[in-house]
Amino acid sequence: MSPEERRTLFITAGLLFLASLVRVGWEARPTPPLLPPDTTAYAELIPATDSLLAEEERRQTPLGPGEQIDPNRDPEVELARLPGVGPALAGRIAESREVEGPFRRPEDLARVSGIGEATVLRIRNLLDLSDPPRAPAGSSGRGRGSEGVDVNRAQAQELEALPGVGPALARRIVETRRERGGFREVEELLEVPGIGPATLERMRPLVSTGEPNVYLP
Repeated sequence: MSPEERRTLFITAGLLFLASLVRVGWEARPTPPLLPPDTTAYAELIPATDSLLAEEERRQTPLGPGEQIDPNRDPEVELARLPGVGPALAGRIAESREVEGPFRRPEDLARVSGIGEATVLRIRNLLDLSDPPRAPAGSSGRGRGSEGVDVNRAQAQELEALPGVGPALARRIVETRRERGGFREVEELLEVPGIGPATLERMRPLVSTGEPNVYLP
């Protein structure tokens, strides 16, 4: 073997040895953690997770002896504790009380999609309906030109004081009023999405239309 061939062999062997060292070192490297330790994002994730776990635990907690749920005021996590009422149905109950007004009898919950007679019978004794929300004191009136909340002039915040009218429905009343140029008769409130005959009858003694075609956009 010539000196040149021996030098080439030594160089090749050295390169192969170095390559094997690099491979061993790469395969033995530590695996980085999924979440970097002691970071702000990780610190904020812990209480958020704890809150979700606590909420789910509360949702799964059965009602105690004599405990009742107020369907007009309790949050969705409490509504979901009623037997046969899960998170989705609890959300629909909360939406119904905002759009259609308070529940005054157990049977009123049957208007909520997903609640039938069997569910009403199951939960009726677990409901606290002793003090449903009332209309503002001193509000009275009927029809056009009488006293009461003028639906052609009232701002959304004033409309929210009416029974069965929450923030979302108040905004729709204002939007419909603007689109049609005001309400000439109280019955025209039925054109507002979310106001049905039952809601209108609760509102009727408390609203008026003032002067026709006089409204705030």
